[in-house]
Amino acid sequence: MIRRPNGRITSTASTATIIDIDSPPVAHLRERDWRLARLIERIGSIECHASESGFANLAHSIIEQMLSTKVAATMDARLRDLCGGRIAPETLGALTVEEIRGIGVSKRKAECLANLARTVTERDLEALAGEDDETVHAWLTALPGIGEWTAHMFMLFHLNRPDVLPVSDLTFRKSFEWLYGAPVTDAGVRTVVCDLWRPYCSYAARYLYRALDLGLVVRGSAREVFNSNG
Repeated sequence: MIRRPNGRITSTASTATIIDIDSPPVAHLRERDWRLARLIERIGSIECHASESGFANLAHSIIEQMLSTKVAATMDARLRDLCGGRIAPETLGALTVEEIRGIGVSKRKAECLANLARTVTERDLEALAGEDDETVHAWLTALPGIGEWTAHMFMLFHLNRPDVLPVSDLTFRKSFEWLYGAPVTDAGVRTVVCDLWRPYCSYAARYLYRALDLGLVVRGSAREVFNSNG
């Protein structure tokens, strides 16, 4: 596993990434937000896994809109099979809307996926890595079927941008309210809490997602979880 002194989310040879508890961004969060600090100390350093391509990431995000992670993963696997093992513009573009619908998605999602294959290339998505957050967000949301949620997921999980606040994501909202006892959708709450995280909101979001992945959110209140030994 590779850890760089600047604390960036860095890749290992196996497409995994490590967020080190001792990195400067995480240290920043721990120093400024005591509630988040307790969560970070409970979880420790975390390992994340990136999608194999920007196009596959966007396709998965379209599928996942308003669905559970488990259902979306099943549909994603079916689409991958239809695409011969690799979801790419050329493989997805060879499918009809009806064939895409066969994985279980709605007609609208199937049409969005087909349109994505016709209008976006891997080179387009690779080029976004050199653009600022505002430009990336504007470019993505101009595409049919791509809204704020999908743009934020792409920026956070594929481009590894450090300061994305995914307020539109229901999972993030649930974990946030568990930890803080208040909704992140409230602008006043964001001012009090999330402004403390800048410019590393993505790191905070990653830890809140991991709290849900580990089942901490359903074990009891944040106080009960932090005070327990399990």
